[in-house]
Amino acid sequence: MEITVRSSRAKALLNDPTYSETVEELRAEQVSVFLNQGSSAEEREAAHNVICALAKIEARLQSYITDEKFLNKQKGQHRGRTSD
Repeated sequence: MEITVRSSRAKALLNDPTYSETVEELRAEQVSVFLNQGSSAEEREAAHNVICALAKIEARLQSYITDEKFLNKQKGQHRGRTSD
């Protein structure tokens, strides 16, 4: 997929309220597992894995946005100028 298209889709997803709310709800559910003294080690480990997966998804989406910024900066330098 083209870098600019991927970046645009990542921005749209990260700015989508439904996506953001869903991620926050999932994260909050997993945190509650940690705060529950009755949760087992397996439940805590599963919660940790979910939190890590959510973080990786968000980091990947952010990297798509960064890739476009880097590409645009490179294009600007190739034209003999620098841009942000």
